[in-house]
Amino acid sequence: MQLLNKLNKVFIKRPNRKIRLLLNKTGNKHKCYICGNTFHYFSKYNGGSKNTPEFRKKLDLVGSDIDNFGCKFCFANDRVRHLFLFFDKIELFKKIPDFRILHFGPEPHLSKKISSLNPVEYIQADLYPRWEKSVKMDATNIPHQDNYFDLLICNHILEHIPDYKKAMQEIFRVIKPNGIAILQTPYSKLLHNNFEDKNIKTDALRNYFHGENDHYRIFSERHFFSDLKKTGFNLEIVKNSTFFNEKESYYFGINPKEDLIQVIKPKN
Repeated sequence: MQLLNKLNKVFIKRPNRKIRLLLNKTGNKHKCYICGNTFHYFSKYNGGSKNTPEFRKKLDLVGSDIDNFGCKFCFANDRVRHLFLFFDKIELFKKIPDFRILHFGPEPHLSKKISSLNPVEYIQADLYPRWEKSVKMDATNIPHQDNYFDLLICNHILEHIPDYKKAMQEIFRVIKPNGIAILQTPYSKLLHNNFEDKNIKTDALRNYFHGENDHYRIFSERHFFSDLKKTGFNLEIVKNSTFFNEKESYYFGINPKEDLIQVIKPKN
C-alpha cells in the first residue's frame, strides 16, 4: 500500500498539479501584483466563503478575501498584495530609506522588499520567530526607547493578542511624533463593541466564532477605531475606493471593503 501511494504521488498527483498550474496561467482574469503573473484564479482559504459559518457571514466582516486568497505562483496572500498596492499608491516605499522600521509578523515578500530599500534600521519581530532574521519580541512589551521608530507595521496581528490595548499603547510609545503605524486587522462593521468572551477558549469555538483558533476576538470597527483614538493616534485611513474600483479589486484579488488602517502619532 505504501508503494502504491508513493507511485500515485510521483506519477499522478505531481503531474496533475503542474498541469493545473499551467492551465491556470493561460487565464487573465486575475493578476498578482507582487510576482506579475496573470491567471484564471487565486487559491481559496480553507475552502473559501462557502465554508464560512453563518454566524460570521452575518457580521459584515472586513478582512482577507478568502475566495481570492493566495497566488499559486509566488504564494503571496491577499493581505500582503494589498499592502504592496497601498504602499505604492501612497508612495510609502519611497520613504523607507529614511526610516527606522519595526515590523511584527514579517511577511517574506514584504520584508524582502523593505530590506532591498536599505532603511536606516529594520527590525523584524515575532512572538514566535519563524525566519532567521526575525527576533523574538512581544508587542505588549517592546524593548525600545520612546519615540524611536518612523514606521511600524502590524498586519493582522492585534487579533492574536489577548491584551491588545497594551499593544496599542506600546506601539504609540515607540513611534516618533509624526510616525506611522499600519494596523490591519479583521473587524466587523455590524458590531457596536468587540466580540470576545473568556469561555470561547477551545480551537473549535474560536474557529467558529473568530475564524481562527488563535484569534481572541472579532473587532468592532467603531470600538477598534475608538480605542486607537483613545490611545492618542490620529486616524488617517486610506480608502481602498480612492485607488481601486470593484473591477480592479477583483483583478488583483483584494478585498474592496478593506481600507488601509494608517494611524499617525501627533507631534504634541
